[in-house]
Amino acid sequence: MNYQVQLNNGQAINLTNAEFDVAAFTATLNDQKINFVNIGGAIINKHIIISVLPVSAAETETQV
Repeated sequence: MNYQVQLNNGQAINLTNAEFDVAAFTATLNDQKINFVNIGGAIINKHIIISVLPVSAAETETQV
């Protein structure tokens, strides 16, 4: 499935064909002892994540 991660600095990370355990990812985001997460090979501060949204393949291809 494809996802777009929106960050509070205006950037977005597009994940194509991403496979991850949603429950484990949610637990990581909610764990107060963890400050950084690995999203698509990028290590980012979890506090700048605004949303993680599923997108269709056509939408991902048309974005610049």
